[in-house]
Amino acid sequence: RYNRELIEHHVSGRLKVAPEHTSDEVLDCMRKPSFSLFYKFKRIFDDVNQKTGMRQQLIPYFISSHPACKEEHMAELAVITKNLDFRLEQVQDFTPTPFTLATEIYYTGINPYTMEKVYTAKTAEQKNRQRSFFFWYKGEFKAEIKRFLKEIGRMDLLNALFK
Repeated sequence: RYNRELIEHHVSGRLKVAPEHTSDEVLDCMRKPSFSLFYKFKRIFDDVNQKTGMRQQLIPYFISSHPACKEEHMAELAVITKNLDFRLEQVQDFTPTPFTLATEIYYTGINPYTMEKVYTAKTAEQKNRQRSFFFWYKGEFKAEIKRFLKEIGRMDLLNALFK
C-alpha cells in the first residue's frame, strides 16, 4: 500500500532509487538487501503506472568499483539492466569516504566482520574497466567491453549483451 501511495500520488514523473548493484555478493559487502527486492519494487511501479495510465520513469542509481565488486559482477549488472530496459546514466565510481565500512575494506582489503580478504579495484585501469560496463549501449565502449569479457572468459555475457 505504501509503495502504491508513493508512486501514484508523490512522484512527479521520475523516481530515483538506489539499488546500487545487482550482485548479492557486492550488496552483502555493502550490507544492503538483495537485488531481488528491486525486481519486486519495479513490478509494483510498472503495475501502478499501467493501471493509472501514468508514464513515470524509474531511474536506478548504481555504483562500480565498490569493495567486493569484480569485472564479472559489472558485466552481469550490464546484462541485467539491459534486460530491464535501462540505459544507465545515474552511476558513480566508488570513492572512499571517512568512517565507513567500505572505506575500511578498501584500505585494508579485509572485511572486519568476517576477517576475509576482499577484492577491491584500486588502479585507474581497474576502475575504468568496471565503469565501462555501465555504458554497454554506447558504441565507443563496445570493442573494449568485448575484449574484457573475452579476457575473463564470459562469452555467455558477451552474447547476452550484444546479441
